[in-house]
Formats: sequence, C-alpha cells, structure tokens
Amino acid sequence: MKIVKRILIALLGLLLLLILVGYVYVRSTAPSYQGVNTVPGLTDEVQVHFDAYGIPHIYATNMEDAYAALGYVHAQDRLFQMEMLRRAAGGRLSEVLGKDLLPVDKLFRTLGLNVFAKENAQRFMSADTAEFQRAAKAYQQGVNAFVRDGKTPLEFSIIGIPKTEFTPEDIYLALGFMSLGFAEGMKVDPVLEKIRTELGEAYLNDLAVHSPPNAVRIKSYKGPAKRMAADPLITGLHKALGQLPIPLWVGSNGWVIAGNRTKSGLPILANDTHIGFSQPAVWYEAHMEYPGVRLYGHYLAGVPFAFLGNNDFCGWGLTMFENDDTDFFKETLNPNDSNQVRFGDQWEPLQRREEVISVKDGKDVVFSVQSSRHGPLINGIMEKTVSSATPVSLWWSVNHQPNEALEAAYRLNRAKSFDEAQGAMSLFSAPGLNVMYGDVDGNIAWWAVAKLPIRAPHVNSKLFLDGASGKDEYLGYYDFSKNPQAINPPWGFVYSANNQPDSVDGVLYPGYYYPRSRAGRIAELIQEDKLWSAEEIKKVNLDVVSHMHPVIAKQLSDVLAASGEKKFDELVQILQSWNGDHGVKDVAPSVYYNLLSQTMYTAMGDELGWDAYEAIMSTSIPKNSYDILIGNENSPWWDDVSTPDLKESRTDIVVRAAHRTLQLLKKIGGNNSTQWEWSKFHTLTHAHALHSVKPLDKFFSVGPFIVPGGSEVINNLHFHLDTTGYFPVNGGPALRKITDFGDLENGQSVSPTGQSGNVMSSYYDDQAEMFATGKFRKMMMNREEIKNTSSTLLLKPKE
Repeated sequence: MKIVKRILIALLGLLLLLILVGYVYVRSTAPSYQGVNTVPGLTDEVQVHFDAYGIPHIYATNMEDAYAALGYVHAQDRLFQMEMLRRAAGGRLSEVLGKDLLPVDKLFRTLGLNVFAKENAQRFMSADTAEFQRAAKAYQQGVNAFVRDGKTPLEFSIIGIPKTEFTPEDIYLALGFMSLGFAEGMKVDPVLEKIRTELGEAYLNDLAVHSPPNAVRIKSYKGPAKRMAADPLITGLHKALGQLPIPLWVGSNGWVIAGNRTKSGLPILANDTHIGFSQPAVWYEAHMEYPGVRLYGHYLAGVPFAFLGNNDFCGWGLTMFENDDTDFFKETLNPNDSNQVRFGDQWEPLQRREEVISVKDGKDVVFSVQSSRHGPLINGIMEKTVSSATPVSLWWSVNHQPNEALEAAYRLNRAKSFDEAQGAMSLFSAPGLNVMYGDVDGNIAWWAVAKLPIRAPHVNSKLFLDGASGKDEYLGYYDFSKNPQAINPPWGFVYSANNQPDSVDGVLYPGYYYPRSRAGRIAELIQEDKLWSAEEIKKVNLDVVSHMHPVIAKQLSDVLAASGEKKFDELVQILQSWNGDHGVKDVAPSVYYNLLSQTMYTAMGDELGWDAYEAIMSTSIPKNSYDILIGNENSPWWDDVSTPDLKESRTDIVVRAAHRTLQLLKKIGGNNSTQWEWSKFHTLTHAHALHSVKPLDKFFSVGPFIVPGGSEVINNLHFHLDTTGYFPVNGGPALRKITDFGDLENGQSVSPTGQSGNVMSSYYDDQAEMFATGKFRKMMMNREEIKNTSSTLLLKPKE
C-alpha cells in the first residue's frame, strides 16, 4: 500500500512539474516590453517606450534605425499574423495547414498574387537609392532580426510553422491581399451572369446591379421560371474565400469637418475602417520620431508604412472606393489548338505557368495556370484551369499596372504641405481608396484614388464581356485629375461610407457601392449647425440608427398585415413602430433581420442554390435591392420554382418566412416577445485562426461580447444574413479614431481587441471591453507624458 501511495505521489509530483515547466515555457514566449535587446543592423541606440496599452513610441536618431525598430517591435507582437498573411496571399497555407487549404492556395495562385508580388518587388525594391526603399528594407531588417533571435509565438509551435525571413515580395503580398478584399466583382459578377443567362433579364430588374436612383452620392467639388445549375466557379470562389484564416476588407466610414465648424478652429477627422473581425486585430499602432519626422501611424502586418495616421502637419483616413476593378471576359478557343484564343481576326497563344503547392503530410500538387491578354483563365478554379465550357478570363487591375502604393504611403506619411499630400494620392493605382484628409493649415479634402480604366459606353462591367471581338476592350485610363474629389468644399465637410461618388468625366463610374443607410446618416448628423468637438464626434462614430431599415421593415409588415393572419399581429406591430435603433435591448432588430433573412432566402434560394445565394448575399448588391424587390409584388423571384404546379405570390413567400421567423424568435428568445432582445441574437467574438480547434478557441479567441449596432448603421457591427436565427458579428470597425488638428497630441482611438497578437501579452485583449462598450483611449504623442506612463525597451546595435 505504501508503494502504491509513493507511486501516486511521484506521479502527481511529475504532473505538477510538467505543468510548471509548460507554464514557464508558455510565459517565456511573451514579448519584451522593457530591458535591453540587441538588433543587428542598427547604427545607434533606439528608445522604445510602450504606453499603458502597449503602443510603441519609437525615438531614433535616423530614419533607417526608426524603421528597423518598428519592424522589430511589429514582429514581436504580430509575427503569426504576418506569417498567415504572406502565406494566404502567396498560396502557401497548405504547407502548414494541410490539404484542406488547397482550394484557397489554388485560388490565390490562379489569381497570380505571387506573380504580382515578385514583379513589383523586382520593379520597386531591387535598389535602395530612394528613401522609401531604404526605409522599407530597414523595416524588414528589423522584422528579420526578430525572426532570427526573437521568441517564437505559440502558434508556430502548435502548428509546426518554420520561422523564415521576410523579403520585399512579402510586402507586396500584403498589399495584394488588401486589394483582394476590395475586388467585390469577383464574387458578384459570376452570379449576375448566371442569373442573366439561365434565369433571364427579368430576374436582374429587382437587383440593384447599378447604383439605385435613391443612392446618396458623394459630391465632387472643382421568361419561364428556371433553377440555376450549380457552377464550379461561383462555388469555388465562395468556399475558398470562406476558408481564409485572416479577414478581408468589407467597407468603412470616414469624414472630416472643416475648422469653421469645430470648437478648436481646425479640422477634425474621424475614421473607422470596416474589416472582417479576427484575433489579432488588423491594425498595429506605432508612434515614431526621428529628425524631421513625427508620425503616429496604423500599420498592416508586414507593411512598413502607415495607411492611416497623422504627422505634425496632416492626417488621413481610408474607406474602400468600391470602384469596379475586375472584369470577366469570355474567350473563344481555337477549335484546332486549345492553347490559342481569338482576338480580332487572329489567334493568340495562351501563356502558361506551372504552379507547385507543397502540402503538409502529402504530395506536392502541380497545376497549370493559363492566361490570355485579359488575365488568368479561371473556369473550374478548384480543380482545373480550363473546363469544356467557354473559357473565362479575369482582368483585375492589380495585375495590369505597376503598383506604387508603397512609395505613395511613404510620401503621405512624410507630407509637409497640401501639394505633397496630393502628389502622394496620385500614385495610388490599386486598390481603390477614398482618402479623407485634413491638415493644420485648415485644409480638408477627399480623393477617390485609383487608376480608373475607361470602358466603352456600351459595356456593362457587371456582366461577362466578349474577349474575342475587341469591342469590349478598355479605351485607356482617366487622368488622376478626373477622379472624384472634393477640396475645401463650401459646405464644410467631406465624407465617405463606400457610397456612390460623383461622376468621372461625366460618367457615374461603375462599382459595388453601398446603400444610402450609413452615408445618409453620416451626412444628416455632421450637417448639424453647431461647433463640433472630438467628444461630440464620438456620438456619431457610435450611432446605431438606420433610416433605411425601418422603410423595408414597413414593406414587410404591410404584406403581413394584408395577409390577414392574426398570429403575425405582434410582428407587424413591432416592425411598424420601429425607429431604426439597434440597441442591445431593442426587440425590433431581432424580428426584422430574421424576417428579412427568411424572406430573401425563401424568395431567391430556390433559383440560386445555397452557394450562389451566399456569394451574392455577402456583397453590396442585395443591400441596395431589398426595398426594390420587396416593393415589387410582380417580381419573378416570388415564385418558388421547386413547386412547378403552383405560382407563389409575394404574400405567400413573406408569410412562409414569417412562420419560420416566429419559430426562431421563440426558440432563441423565448415565448414572450419582450424577451426577444437584440443581445440574444447579435454578439461579437474575435476568432483566432485556431478558433475551430477545440479547446484552443477558448485560449486564443476573444469574446463573446454583447454589442449594439447592426447592418449598415454607422457603428456597423454586421453579419451574414443567413437563416439560422442568429446574427453573430463577423466584421465591423477595425479601429475607431478621431484626430482634432487643433489638438494633435490628444487624438483618440480604440482597437477591437488589443495591440498585441501574442496571446501571452498583457496587451492581447485589454481593449476588447472598451471597444464593445464604445470607449476610446488617447493616441499619445507628447514625449514627456509618454515617458512618465510607460515601460522602456532599449534596442542597441550589435557590437
């Protein structure tokens, strides 16, 4: 008995020892925020002060050391995020995550982001004669110093990821990935083309293929029923993008109010970029100073220059332009040579490249990508490049022009005059961006920046074009001076919420612009005749009222009321009295979004099938179309094609949807309608790449949180409009920031979770509750204040 007892005690002791060793190891992977570290390549000491939220404040004696320090601290907080981003964009996720990620890798290899990165790195980063080149290389030198000598994040050990150094190509992979999130046409156009060719033009009439007449524009200043067949292109694109372990961009809000309308007498800029939520958050904040430069910036993983931020003279924010920068071309194969396609009266050879994808615990996968003059052929994108059907190629602006975004961002970061800032804007080609701008001279501006192709007047860029005739080809590019823009407009503000901009050379430029809800509400609020302060701007940032959704809710409730079914009286009353608010205790959003989602799927799912339905519902098209479709009782979408002997009406479909809505509301919320609070249906969890691995999700993911907001309100905590009854947030403000140019040292911001992506950091999720409850913190720029409230990491050159 004593022997057994001793053995049990020994085993318990061993277990405790293992737990202790494991704990010590896990703790040892945390970033260093104080002490002294040696960084090879530095020429002088760099002081890095970390404030109470882990934001690094970098003080260097020269530019190269400042950027090397930025790269080093960025990597120690976000190395796993950097790694996932370059692997996703480069089509290399299967190397570490296995064969399940092959569809994603094949998609990205076919799109050619690896080729884009290689070509632009060679074009712009093969020399070091320009300042932006030296700064970018110094940044990567700092990143690689940490890769070589820094602590290995836990995810690398869990997944088995080798640590390898970064190259200039990785910067362009990050820029290319950012561009993909803006290319909504990739998801929309194949579905619209299928609807047109298989269901008929009548089915497009109730979809806002182009901006509807009631769109809020940003002003410049200066047939028989059918069921669609399954489509491998639609399915492949939708499912592959859904597997990404990192988020895509989806929209944003930004505005600047002129100094004659603010309490400080200088402009106030507000920005919240909308991106799919994940953990870690997308933006990394850092403040740096070296002789001649004082910059507070927000950085993408692996990119050395700030796409959001301010220096001592000016500041800027971004939203997605949403311009149409993709086109699908139907190619004509030579019947005698499958390696040729027609253009005009000639046969042109297809270009071919071999792609090799390494697969963890599997054999390499080799496949060919063929390209026409328009771009890669994408038929059957998941299994083969060319199918027996008509080959289709994808023209994407990213792959057809040099990308000067890196130099543009560097020049913008250092701009000391309005002309310098505007010159930087003119360099951006892709992705399309709305840039909100203000400066200490009192200027405000908005530029829609992109290199915009000129399409022939007959071309409908939302449908597939003719690649053979030459008649649908581009006619050139607009000069930047023609782009939509407003500089110091007399109405005293500029803004963007991804809505339709004013015309380009007399043409409303095609795009995938978002509906009037956010844009109209922003314009309504900031036009108020008063002097604005940063505190008052916060109320606009956090606004959750929609004027658009109550109109649609009334359309649906009118149909239900006319049906005569008394069991829906409570739903009708709730919807009829809704003022558009999306507070956590409100009941109407729970009823509205359930009824809307059930109605849309019941109306469209029978024709489209689930994959095509999900693909188009994740875009701006349905958001612009709800009122058009629901308002048209004669729309062909109302007939259920799965019941060929019946012709359903709008009332039939909405009543069907209402029955399902009631079931879900009672199942999730309870039998009493007062219990159907929005908080039971709408919560926020920031999911890590390991979220699907139990129980690691509890360790790495952050949440859930009860949050207000909804779809297309200013505080745009949005979700998929699916049919489960729940509407968990999948995206929204990737930060909130406010800059008063009369008080630059006291700008305010908040991250959705925290500054660090290292789970062992105390800054991993320390802002999550603040974000969920609408609080802000200071973007510190005063050196004395920073020194008194921070820890210090001294980075020294290697002797």
